[in-house]
Amino acid sequence: MMHKRRIKTSLFAPVLISAVFLFSICVTTTTVATSIAQDIADEEGLSNNNSLIQEASKDAYKARNLRAGRRLQEDTALYLPDYSEGGTLHAPAIPRAIAENIAMITDPITPEDTAFFWHIPKAGGSTVKAYYGKCFHLVEATQIGGLFGHDQDEKIDVFSRGDYLYVNVDPSTPQGLEHAKDLGLAESGLADIVFTSYAHGGSKLFNPVHRGRFFAIFRHPMERAASLFYYRQTATWEKIFGFSSTTFEDFLHKGRGEKNWMVRLLTNKFTEKLSGEDLEVAKEVLRTRCVIGLMDRMEESLERFNTYFGWSSPDGDDCKNDLLHGGVNRNPHPKIEVGSEVWNLLYEQNELDIKLYEYAQVLFEEQRLLFSYEGSQR
Repeated sequence: MMHKRRIKTSLFAPVLISAVFLFSICVTTTTVATSIAQDIADEEGLSNNNSLIQEASKDAYKARNLRAGRRLQEDTALYLPDYSEGGTLHAPAIPRAIAENIAMITDPITPEDTAFFWHIPKAGGSTVKAYYGKCFHLVEATQIGGLFGHDQDEKIDVFSRGDYLYVNVDPSTPQGLEHAKDLGLAESGLADIVFTSYAHGGSKLFNPVHRGRFFAIFRHPMERAASLFYYRQTATWEKIFGFSSTTFEDFLHKGRGEKNWMVRLLTNKFTEKLSGEDLEVAKEVLRTRCVIGLMDRMEESLERFNTYFGWSSPDGDDCKNDLLHGGVNRNPHPKIEVGSEVWNLLYEQNELDIKLYEYAQVLFEEQRLLFSYEGSQR
């Protein structure tokens, strides 16, 4: 095994300010939830170069190069509404697994914490995987970990494929998450980043001692839904679902499109009817636990992630520039016209997700304060 570079400890000193931010939302949503879409990067052609894995003791492998002392400027304050007894708001109760196992974004980072990326399909997740795997040589827990017979492994370990290092677990499916938990993924400290689309299910990998540090890239639900549909029309493993023989409009009329996917994954409500309260719960998860990135601000988002976790690339900016300019798993497709039938259908089916995305945009600006301390690049 080889020494890996873990997230670096930092002390974020949260300062609360009173604010009144009232929401009144009443929407009607469908009770039919779609299955989790998998946005799989093209990993074919990677050589099985096991020479990247070097022998080392368990303690040496888990050693961290930690840095302390980072904090918010004392004269700034992260936006946090007043949920005190005398305040006007009541904090929504977020799912227990997330509340207990995912660290608050302003909590000090500890050596036991592991970065936990919520992979929202067609929102740049494949680029993030390639960026940290290829440019930073971080050890990743992705769907690749369940390939090449590793889904039968009874002991957690690390293997390589070309320039990439993977833990031998697959967190992209519920079964894979259970297997990863049984093997003690969080406790092992082997993964630098865990990638999964299952926000709630993935949080169960962790515990109050070995916590997950939640971060994600967001994209407008309209653009994401269109990208996913047209992508699946060309993805050979998806053609069994009939994507190639229907129009986007017909597809939506048949009720086969996403329906508030993000809110459902954050609240763990796959089939129940959603309400404005569920939206507030999802917002609270993002506000308190998630470092926000935006696909249309990708470079700045990656810089924020690097600053937050204390990561630096040994390959400089060339690797990053190649990925950002070339993209990973891209699929050009027609744009959705505002006011069109497709636009109206998507809005009706994803109103809560659209509101959540708009809130993520607000949080992205608010979180700028997290990165405005002395020495920040911003």
